[in-house]
Order: sequence, then C-alpha cells, then structure tokens
Amino acid sequence: MLKIKTYLRGAFASLLPALLTIGLAFLVGALLLLLAGNDPLRAYQTLFRGAFGSAHRMAETLVKATPLMIMALGTSVAFKAQIWNIGGDGQFILGAIFAVFVALNFPLPAVLLLPLTFLAAFLGGALWGGLVGVLRAKFNANEVITTLMLNYVALYLLAWLVRGPMIDPKGHGFPQTPLIGEALRLPVLIPGTRLHFGLIIALLIIFAGYIFWRSTLGFTIELVGESEHVAQYSGIIVPKTIVLTMVISAGLAGVAGWSEVFGIHYRLLDDLAAGYGSLAIVVALLGDLKPFGIIISSFFFAALIVGGNTMQRLVGIPFSLVDVIQGLVIIFVISRVVYTQWRDRLAVKHFNRGVSDKSVSGSY
Repeated sequence: MLKIKTYLRGAFASLLPALLTIGLAFLVGALLLLLAGNDPLRAYQTLFRGAFGSAHRMAETLVKATPLMIMALGTSVAFKAQIWNIGGDGQFILGAIFAVFVALNFPLPAVLLLPLTFLAAFLGGALWGGLVGVLRAKFNANEVITTLMLNYVALYLLAWLVRGPMIDPKGHGFPQTPLIGEALRLPVLIPGTRLHFGLIIALLIIFAGYIFWRSTLGFTIELVGESEHVAQYSGIIVPKTIVLTMVISAGLAGVAGWSEVFGIHYRLLDDLAAGYGSLAIVVALLGDLKPFGIIISSFFFAALIVGGNTMQRLVGIPFSLVDVIQGLVIIFVISRVVYTQWRDRLAVKHFNRGVSDKSVSGSY
C-alpha cells in the first residue's frame, strides 16, 4: 500500500510541471481571446466538446494522437542523446513511401506482407535519419540544418512520386498512389469511427520505450547525452551511438507514417505529413521525454487539434488560437528548463563556495 502511495505521489509530482504549463498556456490564451473581444469560456467549452463531446469525437482525438505518440517517442530518443532531430516530417514521409511501395509491389499473403510493410517503414525512416547521424558523427554536421534540409527533399520526393512513377492510373491525374489492398488495412477498433489498430501498436511501442530506457543501450544513449567525453572515457564508441540513436529515432517516425497510411488514408497523398514532425517535438518536450508523459501530452495536443477545428467551425474563433497555445507551451517548457539549469548551477556554485570557505578556515 505504501509503495502504491509512493508511486502515485511520484507520478503526480512528475505530471505537475506539465499541468502547470498547460494551465498557464490556456490562461494566456484566454487573455488574448478577451483582448480580441471573444468569450474565452465559450471558446474553451466548444473546444472541449469538439474533442470529447461524443464517442466519435473521442475516437477522432485518439486517431490524431496515434502517430504523435510514436513520433514523439522517437524524438525523445534523439533528444536524450542531445541530438536535435527536427526532421520528423521527412522520416515520416520516407517510412510511408517505403511501406506503400512494398505493399503495392510484393505479391505476398497479407499475413506476411503487413509485417513486411511495417519493417519497410522503419527502414525508410531509419535510412533517412541514419544519414543525418553519419553526417553528425563523421563530419560534425549540425543535425538541425541537415534534418531540416532533408525534410524538403522528402517533401519534393513524395510530390514527384505521387505525380509520376507511383501515380494512380485511375485517379484522374490526382496526386495520389493506388489504394493498398483491403487485407493490409489496419482493423477498425470501434465500428463507425476511424479509430484503428494503430493505437494498440502505438501503446505497445510506448511500453517498449519504457523498457528501452532500462536497457544497456538506453543507458548508453543517456550517458552520451549527458557528456560525450565521459561516455568516451567509459569505453563507449560515441559516433556509433550517435548513428544508432538517429536510426532508432527516425525509424519510429517512419513507423508513424506507416500507421497513418495503413490506418487512415490507405495510399500516399501529397500532404501526408501535415506538420506531425514539429508537433511531435512539442509533445516530447511537454512529456518530459518520458514514455508515460508522451502518452498524456499526445492526447492533449490531439484534443487541442480536433477541438480547435470544431471551435473554428461553430464559434468562429480562428484555429490559429491552437497554434498560439502550442507556442506558449513551448515557451513555458523552455523557460522551465532554463530555470532548472540556472537553479542547479547556482546550487553548485554555493556548494563549491561553502567547501572552499571550510578549506580556508581549516588551513588556519
């Protein structure tokens, strides 16, 4: 009983900063709505109803949260190694391209082909991110720039494929590929909604992430993130770990692309990624880079997006309010990190000064 109480207390303590961040973001958002002459209470009520008002709306929120969970977990892997993987969109797209290519060109039974498409998606994302890892490890190339640039390459590659080599011949020139076979589509969990089996896979991946951070590899990645010099002195091959970290991080983004295509669209479309990569960064940061926190923050942002669309349609408040709240969450999360680092540095400074004073007084 005592253990359960201790665990719950610890879980609440870890959630408290995120809850305060969300609360502050909504409070500032409400002030902006008031200044613009809108009723914040009505706006937030509509937003809440839009996200949770019915079983269908709830299912839509979970549909939106599914790829976010997987991508944010991948992003957290890179961030814990102090690698800024900003290229989630590109890795998402490459994963989807690889998976759809396999689905359309390999005449295998569905029971074999579906797992093969999953692996292909991971491989597509991993290759795209692994390239960034190699450039960082071998040439110390800034991963923020390389991942961003590769996002554009992936976007244009997708645009070329759906208009050229992979275009649907029966699609009347619309930029899209043919549909994948029905046997390859992820089963719907609740009839009448779009909620699909990808949610279960996302939760299993999150659980795997929980175990991963207790493995030797997880500890190695964290150690590299804490200090590359210390890791090197501990016998860790840092360049290899950097490449491996990017492969895992980007591979998960590729799997997110797979879940979106095989659960929702069933084909490649021109605007497939739709900004999931940048949103996954915010989700990972708000979730404190922890698997459980990522589930909660994915659900929150999914609700914000689904509810925001309803708010714009019913109350007439622009969807850009959701962007403002997302931006405020980023600012508050970064402020929290900066404050924590400043507080830690101050504590170390006071400690060192105290030790120095004792040494001096002892010498007398």
